[in-house]
Amino acid sequence: MSNMLSSWKEIAQFFGKGVRTVQRWEKTLDLPIHRPPGAPSNVVLARESDLEAWMHRGMPHGEQAATSEDLNHAFETIHAYLRDMESGNIEAGRSRAEEFKNLSDRIESLRSAVHAAAGQSLSDGSIAA
Repeated sequence: MSNMLSSWKEIAQFFGKGVRTVQRWEKTLDLPIHRPPGAPSNVVLARESDLEAWMHRGMPHGEQAATSEDLNHAFETIHAYLRDMESGNIEAGRSRAEEFKNLSDRIESLRSAVHAAAGQSLSDGSIAA
């Protein structure tokens, strides 16, 4: 039987990502999250087996790669984030290491979007020019 994860923090730890990243995945990439009927909206459940299956699935038919507008927005967001970090505007309660991890996650998401838009999958971590 598959283990049940019962919080955003547990789900994020399962993937080795931040809470906001997996919350975004639920909204944009159909991460299989369940909310018990009648429970508050912040109560979430997920089966590890469902998350593993989701992680290993391919891009569904009909799903389009990111548009250039999406990619430009992502670059602008990361650039603004870097300016905030440079000026010391770090979210309350977060360490600089957590902010760098968050930035790294954002860059990795952007790299994936660029690869999807280009129809490429580079294993060495570089972005094709």
